[in-house]
Amino acid sequence: MSESTFLEPHPNIKSLPPQQTIKVREWFSLPSKSNDDASTTLKLMTWNMLAQTLVRRDLFPNSDCLKASQRGGLLPREVLTYNPDIACLQEVDRLEKLLPIFHAAGYSNTYASGPQKLHGCMIMWKSEKYEKVSEQTIFYDEVDLNSILNGNVAEAGEAPQRKATTRVTKNIGLILALSRKDDASKGCIVATTHAFWHPMFTYERARQIGILFNTVRQTQASDPRYRTWPAYLAGDFNTQPTEASYSLLTAQPLTAVHVKSLEHSRVIHISLDPTVPPTPNASNVKEDEGGAAAAASTTTEETKSATGTEEKSNEKKGNEKETDPDRIITNSRRAVPSDDLLSDEELLRLFGCEEGKGLRSGYDEAQRLLSSDSKDGLFGGRVEDATVGLWEPMYTSYTFWWKLTLDYIFILDPLEPADKPEIVGVLKPHTKEDMDPGLPRAGVCGSDHTSLVLEFKRGG
Repeated sequence: MSESTFLEPHPNIKSLPPQQTIKVREWFSLPSKSNDDASTTLKLMTWNMLAQTLVRRDLFPNSDCLKASQRGGLLPREVLTYNPDIACLQEVDRLEKLLPIFHAAGYSNTYASGPQKLHGCMIMWKSEKYEKVSEQTIFYDEVDLNSILNGNVAEAGEAPQRKATTRVTKNIGLILALSRKDDASKGCIVATTHAFWHPMFTYERARQIGILFNTVRQTQASDPRYRTWPAYLAGDFNTQPTEASYSLLTAQPLTAVHVKSLEHSRVIHISLDPTVPPTPNASNVKEDEGGAAAAASTTTEETKSATGTEEKSNEKKGNEKETDPDRIITNSRRAVPSDDLLSDEELLRLFGCEEGKGLRSGYDEAQRLLSSDSKDGLFGGRVEDATVGLWEPMYTSYTFWWKLTLDYIFILDPLEPADKPEIVGVLKPHTKEDMDPGLPRAGVCGSDHTSLVLEFKRGG
């Protein structure tokens, strides 16, 4: 078992309100297989910060720090405590408050958001170490799948030929290429996203995540320099390890449950087809994070297998008929062939599964090295029938209503012969006891999600 320690925080942490504290977690160093002790390391963080614009008391009924004045110091404190070289952040708002703190700490940033969304995704990097070479924002609602699957790019000015989407979500992905300042031939590609949240929209989420993964692959292959760089996909994928998207990302076979869940969620929402009759009594169905309309139909077996007794909505139920808007698809119709959604085979192609080259999950890999036979504190200890992602954190989002594993740091190794990134450090996930009775919580974490941090040797 590796010995634990605590990371040295950024010195600017002293400028933050001292009364707004967090639970500082242990850091575990992993033994390196390389003898290159002088190799530069990269510390990478991902964190959904919980946009203030999304905070509602009914969503977080037992939180003790929901006001902006109560969370204002907790958010930058989380980042500066672990002092990452690169941070992938989601649900970022109140930039006028956050950016002066981060810029003063030596970070540069790129921010992007979906149309009319009041929060977005941001990638930050230490200016003294990295320089941005390129950037791309993916608007998932507008992507032409023909250009990805078949290489048929529409003429300039033409509408995309095939979106194959089920609804308007306004979700995005953000991709940067960052070169090292001490050696411009070295660097990394970093992507972050906040995938569509609704548990029942398995197909739409797989489509979005597949588009991001495919675009990162294309970016990595587009430049001789990038081909020797690793890529990282880090963010809130709104996907549990039991879901199809996780298996697709890690090149695991789709199960019968995955196939059933994907088929069940191939629907067309009223946001795409205004002729869809609204679902009766669905006027109060929760909107998505930015305000787009919600949807879904009965709980799938895939979702059941990951939810168990602790998951979202179990305490809200009580009637035989399912009414929880997070477990039913509303305001939607079944897709028909003319809607031209992706088949399972096309999803496999989108993710590049036929090549058998999936992503490495950083936490699954690191905690496997740390763990004995015990699955305490791990996803595999919570979901007994899980076959993949067993060493992922037990929870990365923990509230009164939902307790889920949704956030990841995935690694795509370089295309050209080069040393692969080696994980040499991992931030211990919060324990259940830390987070009870639910996040956000003063003295623990200012968001409903927990941050993930890994350190890589030869990471870019």
